[in-house]
Amino acid sequence: MRPFLVSIVVLFALVASAQAQLLHDMIHAEIELNPPEVAVAGKIATTRIVGQELSAPFTGIAMQGFTASDSLSGAVRFFENNTWGPWHPLYIVRSGTDEAFLAAYRGDMVRTASSLELQFQIDSAHELQILIAGTFDQRLDGQDTPSQQSQKTGQSNDFLITAPHLRRRAEWGAQPFRGTPIALNRPSYNYMTLHHTAGFSARTLVEGLDQVRRIQDFHQNGRGWSDIGYQFLMDQEGRLYQGRPFLNEAVPFDQGPPLAHGAHAGGANTGNIGISLMGCYHPPEGSNCLDQMTEPAVDSLIATFGFLSERYGVSPKNMRGHRDFGSTACPGDNNYRMLPGFILRVEGLLVTGNNLLGRAAMDARVDNEGIVTVKWVFTADFGIAEFIVRRRVGDDSTVRITSGAGAVDGRVIDTPGVGRHVYELWARNESGIEQRLALAGIDVEAAVGDFLTQSFPNPTSGQTTIRYFLARESGITFIEVFDVTGKRMLTGEKQYREAGEWYVTHLNTSDLPSGVYFYRILVDGFGGTVFEATQSLIVIR
Repeated sequence: MRPFLVSIVVLFALVASAQAQLLHDMIHAEIELNPPEVAVAGKIATTRIVGQELSAPFTGIAMQGFTASDSLSGAVRFFENNTWGPWHPLYIVRSGTDEAFLAAYRGDMVRTASSLELQFQIDSAHELQILIAGTFDQRLDGQDTPSQQSQKTGQSNDFLITAPHLRRRAEWGAQPFRGTPIALNRPSYNYMTLHHTAGFSARTLVEGLDQVRRIQDFHQNGRGWSDIGYQFLMDQEGRLYQGRPFLNEAVPFDQGPPLAHGAHAGGANTGNIGISLMGCYHPPEGSNCLDQMTEPAVDSLIATFGFLSERYGVSPKNMRGHRDFGSTACPGDNNYRMLPGFILRVEGLLVTGNNLLGRAAMDARVDNEGIVTVKWVFTADFGIAEFIVRRRVGDDSTVRITSGAGAVDGRVIDTPGVGRHVYELWARNESGIEQRLALAGIDVEAAVGDFLTQSFPNPTSGQTTIRYFLARESGITFIEVFDVTGKRMLTGEKQYREAGEWYVTHLNTSDLPSGVYFYRILVDGFGGTVFEATQSLIVIR
């Protein structure tokens, strides 16, 4: 006799409530399932599972599971009026690439059964795993009224982020929407939510088109919804697919067409844009759920979230995982832990964009006197009206130079203090849109000891700049200019300074005749002179 293996795994209510995935928003109450009873006849294993505590009225049931068996069929019957009713076949939709399946029964009447019985038939050499089962009541599926619709979309064509390529519904062969879609934004778009389908994975375009059709099939024919629940779906290589139809399909995607209300985050669908990754990304659920996002998928997801944020006005800080709105593991541990990084990348993309105004390179260098030279070169110009060089320290930003001459290469000499400084080159177009094209970071270190720099420019015919560093002690600084005979010709600053910082002062030499001069710094501390130094200065007329 050929050995066989039958393994039916049922995750009971306490487990299922934490692990509900693709099915979570399709049910209103979970079903507590008893241990299975298995009967084997030849190559077929028939398994019966009784579900109890059906306290709330319902119109149908749905469940999600996994099996590798090529043959899978199922039926359900209900215990009503103290007797078991007839068997009803389950509507089953299987994934095209993995072992996931969805099953449902939906009737026209409202039932008040106290229990139900499930029957599955599979090849006895394979396993069957039920992740979750539950009842639903289609009377609770009500959507907001069309009178609440709003058509708010982006009004400008001048965007920094290019729309990702979208496979529209016609490309994957969508069935028509059942009824009339209503607006998602009432009055605004509020969230962007990441999901995973907990199976139904897709790596190729052919697989992706097929899986989206299968998901719509179950959402419409198994669950009885008007259409697929998500606004968008994405395969494991980053291809983006349209889910629900747009309110105006004639509007190109890159113009931000008004989105339709979906069914992907129970109780939180209004204003919530849903994107579902096709695959299973939650390792606690076993070998079927080990998917990791590929680099192309991550890049595509960031571009998609950035595009949606810019077009529909949703802050990246309002990116969520499905589990943030309910008791579910979706979008899976492997994805949920990446959300904080996704938010940071989307925030960065909203600054740099992927629809470039130009390209540029930037370099910053510091000498041993703490003087920073910043240089930049533009390598492409796609509509730069002016550019700005900013110096950023932490959250504080200071404009160092602004030019309205378009994309012009150049440099700036800067005298920042000790610490980390980041120089940023920004471009601005005629519409006022700004985009950061390049940046360069530099660390300005403290001098080894007290230090007086050579003035610049030197020679000078007007204003000259002097920098000095006090390393040892604080005190009152005196800066004076003398001629070659020792006669004092000019008095500069007289100011108390703290030790440990670079300082900048300016001297106006426009009243001095041409010649050689000397400028001296003297720092008077509490115990007398703590620092004194002299440098030469040439004035020309």
